[in-house]
Amino acid sequence: MRTLYGFLALALVIVLSACGGGGGSFGASALLQGRVVLVGTGQPPNPAATVIVGSQSVQTSAQEGSFQIRVPVNATQLIVRTPGLPDFTFNLPPLQAGQTVDLGDLYVGTQSISVQGRIVDALTQQPVGEATVTLLGQRAFSNASTGRFTLNGVAYDPEGVLDPEGEVQKDGYIPRRFLADAPVIDGVMDVGDLLVLQQTDDNPPGQPGNVRGVVQVPLSDAVGVRIDIYSPPDAATPNESVVLSQPSGVFQLWLLPGEYRLVFTKNTRTAERTVSVSSLTQQIDLGTVVLQ
Repeated sequence: MRTLYGFLALALVIVLSACGGGGGSFGASALLQGRVVLVGTGQPPNPAATVIVGSQSVQTSAQEGSFQIRVPVNATQLIVRTPGLPDFTFNLPPLQAGQTVDLGDLYVGTQSISVQGRIVDALTQQPVGEATVTLLGQRAFSNASTGRFTLNGVAYDPEGVLDPEGEVQKDGYIPRRFLADAPVIDGVMDVGDLLVLQQTDDNPPGQPGNVRGVVQVPLSDAVGVRIDIYSPPDAATPNESVVLSQPSGVFQLWLLPGEYRLVFTKNTRTAERTVSVSSLTQQIDLGTVVLQ
């Protein structure tokens, strides 16, 4: 005969089995990892920041700014609290039990601003909806009908030395990187229209651009060279900026038909080129651009 104790023990086993993987006092859990970085310097905060998810918290490494924290799978937001700075809140992706999620670099700064703009198809000039826009650890989606997006809670430091770089991703389109360096007015930075190019379009030449060349920097490599693209050529501010990450200095750009002025800069060295693009199938090789 099965005793009452036996029934209770069996029930307890069933309940524990239903709790899933990941464990912890809050049941099913996932492991989050990443790094907290100061937007002004690109360095980790010191004293260390505190990463908070619900009732869980952990301090970042003072040397690297890295962290790991185990959280319940129903967690949706992460807060970074840094001495002397405002709190920054980051939205979490959907979590699964037993999963390890690398959040990458989460930026904090002296100010919190909003960054807005619009995603536009480079060929049709039509808005592109439901594109993913990421910048400094923040993430937003472009509006399905207007292509507009707003990133809230973006770290900003008016005295910073870095040019924050974001990215636009959309299925069927080539990923597009952009610089968030427009003026901040009443807490809002407007980066304007960000053009994206379809991967399946038959008109453009081979990836990844129709204007190419090589930048040379005397006594240095080309990492960090900034290419400001002005259209029309006498425009006061660039329409777009690209920062080179390869020492070789090789660059390739997508430019729509029109007239352009390209300004290449690294530290105090600079160079300029003017470009006339008549079609997307036109291949333009600027050769070697030497910064003086």
